[in-house]
Formats: sequence, structure tokens, C-alpha cells
Amino acid sequence: LSGLLLVLFVSVSSAFSPVRPQLSRSSLGVSFGLDPSSESKSNEANTDVAWDWKTLSDDVFAEDKRPIILFDGHCNLCNGGVNFALDYDSQAQFRFVSLRSKVGQSLLLRAGRNPRDLSSIGLVHSDGAQSFFQTDAVLRIAQKLDSPFLKLMGTFGFLVPPFFRDVIYKVVSENRYAFGEQYDQCRIDFDGEFDTRFVQDPEEIEEEL
Repeated sequence: LSGLLLVLFVSVSSAFSPVRPQLSRSSLGVSFGLDPSSESKSNEANTDVAWDWKTLSDDVFAEDKRPIILFDGHCNLCNGGVNFALDYDSQAQFRFVSLRSKVGQSLLLRAGRNPRDLSSIGLVHSDGAQSFFQTDAVLRIAQKLDSPFLKLMGTFGFLVPPFFRDVIYKVVSENRYAFGEQYDQCRIDFDGEFDTRFVQDPEEIEEEL
């Protein structure tokens, strides 16, 4: 079920989601020295960062309590999943942030994970104790989307033991850059339709003012 759900996210988003323009200068796509192979070194990476990650991770929930989806903005597969979630989340229940941004890395630290680990989608709630990754995140996201089929998949997917679900997820994750072009920037819209859905780093917000 989990494997089918992952395939559905990609295939449907590619087939039906409108093409999203790319923006070369955005906090969603800034890499901060990270590279696609970072996840393979996640256990060895230094977890220290050069900013107050605790304050930053709290600030993003200060006025907006909606959960945040963490994704790899340089990955075509991941961008397809984000496009799909945007198109099938008419109630705007989720926000998004790149794993490569300062906010993304701060939320990883908040969840007790290595900030250099780009290997998994994440779902982080305003309650710091509620953070989910890999298929646990995918299934919970699916439960909240508009499609009754996805809600059903998200619910019954938990009947599959996590070990089996995550084996499929890891295979897809480790080969995600093979699914189409690898971007050096993250997707974002220019018409402002999804402005409130993407969390920016503080310095990006200041530059826009």
C-alpha cells in the first residue's frame, strides 16, 4: 500500500499538475553547503549549525500552527509530490519547506534528527513531539488530502508493518535523483497563489521588505 501510494504521488502529479516555474534565488532552494550525497553521511555529520535553530524552529509556528512538510527541493520526484499535495490540499492544511534551508534544518534538529540528512520526507507539527518521517509522514499527509482514495490509502497503509513500508520508501529515496532532472533550485510560484504555503528563511523575508 505504501509503495503504491508513493508511485501514485509521482505519476498523478506528473500527469495532472501544472508546470511550476522555477526561481533561482529562494530560501527553499539554497543548499547551505549540502549535497545530494549528504544522507549517506548523516550519521557522521556535525549536528552544529551557525544559527539559533531552537528559536527559528519555534518562530515558524508562532503565528501559523499548520504542520510543515519537509522535502528535498533539488529532487524532481520530491517536487512532483509537492505539486501534487498543493493541488489536492484545497483547504491549505500543509505548509512546505526545503530540507536544505535553515528552517528545514532547524526543524530536523527539533525532531532530534541530523540536519544534514536529506533522505526522508518529513511532517512536523507545532507540537514538537509530533514529527513523522518516511512512510509515516507520507501516509499522514495522504489522510488529509482531498482525494477519498488517498484518504483510504493513508488509513489502511498503517496496517502494513513499518519495516516493510520503509524498505520500499528507502529504495525509492535512494534512487530519487534518477526520476527525471535534478534541480539546483526549488519550485515556487510567481503569481503568489501559494505564498503562504512555503516557509522562508528570515533573511529572505527581510530582503523582500
